[in-house]
Amino acid sequence: MAQIFSRRRTLGLIATLPILPACGASGDGGGGLVDAPAPTPTPVPSATPSPTATTVSGRPRYHIAAPDGGWINDPQRPVRVGNGWTMWALYNPTWPNGGTEWRRWTSTDLVNWTDRGVSIPRGTTTFGDVWSGSAVIDTDNSAGFGAGTLIALATMPADNAAGQNQSTALWYSRDGGASFTFHAIVHPNFPANKPFRDPTVFWHAPTARWVMTLSEEGKIGFYTSTDLKQWSYASGFLSNLVGGVMECSHLFPLHVYEANGTTSVDKWVLLVGGDGTAGGFTGGTYYWTGSFDGTGFTADSAIGQWLDRGADYYAAAVWRDPQAADPLAGAYTTGWMNNWAYANQLPAPHGYRGQLSIVRQLRLQRTPTGIRLFSTPIPAQNASFTRTISGSDQTIAPGSDYIWPADAEIVAGRIDLTLGRVGIEWPGGAWLSVRGGDGYFTQIGFELRDNRVFVKRDTSGPNAPDTGAWQQNRSAPCDLTGGVAKVSVFLDTGSVEVFLNDGEGVLSELITAPLNAISLNLNANGGSLRVSDVRILIKD
Repeated sequence: MAQIFSRRRTLGLIATLPILPACGASGDGGGGLVDAPAPTPTPVPSATPSPTATTVSGRPRYHIAAPDGGWINDPQRPVRVGNGWTMWALYNPTWPNGGTEWRRWTSTDLVNWTDRGVSIPRGTTTFGDVWSGSAVIDTDNSAGFGAGTLIALATMPADNAAGQNQSTALWYSRDGGASFTFHAIVHPNFPANKPFRDPTVFWHAPTARWVMTLSEEGKIGFYTSTDLKQWSYASGFLSNLVGGVMECSHLFPLHVYEANGTTSVDKWVLLVGGDGTAGGFTGGTYYWTGSFDGTGFTADSAIGQWLDRGADYYAAAVWRDPQAADPLAGAYTTGWMNNWAYANQLPAPHGYRGQLSIVRQLRLQRTPTGIRLFSTPIPAQNASFTRTISGSDQTIAPGSDYIWPADAEIVAGRIDLTLGRVGIEWPGGAWLSVRGGDGYFTQIGFELRDNRVFVKRDTSGPNAPDTGAWQQNRSAPCDLTGGVAKVSVFLDTGSVEVFLNDGEGVLSELITAPLNAISLNLNANGGSLRVSDVRILIKD
């Protein structure tokens, strides 16, 4: 079992943080590492002239990122306040020293976010820094701070609080989450010095009480309360499949969609941040489907699934829209795009450390292999792009690459395309290379006959972390037997997010591409391939 790094060590953001061991081999196509030879060799794109260097900022152009000189990690579940959304993330302005606090962003569309500064500062109580948790609107004044008060329950390390290490603190806000007042430690950790963190709280109407999920050693603990202050243990969900401590848990119900678009049953989803190194993966976001009776969660199967098969989607936050016509139709999610295996090794040439993913929409879909969470970009995301270039439909083959339209050069934006089978058999493989230039490129590889897609980023740019967790290709299974692969690739200055066949497969990864790496290349090997519906949306 790989070593698990506690929040006590990681959220301190010490520069000497131990690094996870290199991941093991996986050749089963189950989303682990891809170190076995592909059916055909992966071609290297032709060299392209490097464009003239510019002074354009290297900060992400449409992702939330740390302010200059600072660090961010775990997003905290957004709350709808009025007609907009308020979200927080853990922020350390003095990395690698010091600890974290809650910094706030607001949005009306979940796409364009405004940085509002720190809401819950660190070091203002004797209980230390402020770690992950969740916020709720106390509509009925169950906590006694006034109807409509925003209540945040967050872990505080509490090193000098009579042994109340990793305990839950209650903070309250009467200004919509702009600022909070500390109340007390309401869920102390006895005995101390054990994992007891990341409280996520929601109202469970059938039992008329609050429910908390909490990260503990070897389990997710379930606690209940009527007033958000006094908490009683209800049960625990035990698993060691994804490490000794599952972090940042979320429990929520959704409709299950059938192939014809109808729904007939609902399922609960328990989603956690986990360590997959023992199974040949890395850190990521894992989930089970099952049932919840207000006291305990029962999984449909002991084995769950990875939500995102890339190396950089962790500490995911999940929320539903209380104003939606059907709140169970889907949920939203965003994650920290980083990995504790190398987070402290990453260079920061553009002055920031840490970014979040784009917001995605989740839905439960019944598939031939079971009920799965599909993850897709939200439609409003396209509003963040400034211009669109369309490409022609073409058939490509060995020696005949796709011909991109003029000005199809991209640092940040979105690429959509559809790959279609020609005849009865897919070609041996296809490769979409992005952010090419100066000998660097990031590659999305399509092992079409094997129903698998991977991302190769070890050649993405200079100064990458020297660890297997960064260097290994990551793959996602995707059913391509129907002869169609729908692809959407979201690029930003330091990241790539790949969505396949309406969210059946997702891969999210950081890259170290230089700003003058902007070229595209698409080719095939071992047969012909139809390329259609090509669209490039650019964020200038």
